Amino acid sequence: MEDLDLSVFFKTNVEAIDFRTGLSNISEKIYSTDFDLEKALIAQFGIEKKDRFEMLLRNNNILPNSGPALKDFLGKLQEKISSLPVISLTLAFEPGERDLESIFDWFPLNINKQLLLDIKVDTDIIAGAYINYNGKYSDFSIKPIFDQICSE
Repeated sequence: MEDLDLSVFFKTNVEAIDFRTGLSNISEKIYSTDFDLEKALIAQFGIEKKDRFEMLLRNNNILPNSGPALKDFLGKLQEKISSLPVISLTLAFEPGERDLESIFDWFPLNINKQLLLDIKVDTDIIAGAYINYNGKYSDFSIKPIFDQICSE
């Protein structure tokens, strides 16, 4: 469970919260008489993520019709999601899907850690980014340089 890659389901902190909520909704219904995992997954996540989730279950040897094993697995997934570190990025622009994918993919490749992005937009930084992670703040924006040039 430790090395479980959940990046196919979410990249941002908001998406992770939504996914965890969906898991909780499914978990609450497992023991109801008309429970159908496939329908519940589609209702919560859509067809593409349903297929990926079913593959995740198979890869972890979880039988979809085994209520206790499924409920336990969903609980562990929720714990894992809650424990993922969050990095706050303030950018000068609203990142598109391709930009978000590139930013997100950089972290596992360079620091060997899956994390969640908390993206904010502040056009006043002109270009670059503010990064806040684990209580450490770094300013990689152009604004200080621009302000210095303008004040001379």
